[in-house]
Amino acid sequence: MGLFRRVVFFLKWDMPSFSKEINMKKAIVALSLLASFSAMAEWVLVSENEYGTGLFVDPNIKKTGHLRMFWHIQNLKQADRQGDMSYRGVWQYDCQESRQRNMQVAAYPGPMATGQKSEEAYQPSEWINIGQDASSQAMLKYICAL
Repeated sequence: MGLFRRVVFFLKWDMPSFSKEINMKKAIVALSLLASFSAMAEWVLVSENEYGTGLFVDPNIKKTGHLRMFWHIQNLKQADRQGDMSYRGVWQYDCQESRQRNMQVAAYPGPMATGQKSEEAYQPSEWINIGQDASSQAMLKYICAL
């Protein structure tokens, strides 16, 4: 049974001995579960370059002053030389200085970060200037506008 159907069944389950307060608690728990699962799966396509590489962002962005930290996926149209089709990681943007760095990244053989991780790195990179290409600038505009 799918998650949504299980939640609906949970909400409909009612025994005469339970009070309305308990039913309300069941509803709140079920809706919280749905909200957390849908938030985890939400990716926004911000840009696609001329090679068909899509840049996706999880809109739950951590903001600290002019800094932004966020999850992203780079989804390739075709596998690269290592056989990977996507990369998922955490980027940090400095909106004031227009620069970025990787905080962590993992490579995947399937689209949208699916399949067994083929490689991963958890060491923050050095700050680099954000590219002037249309795709990089679209990402900068999207992230820093929030």
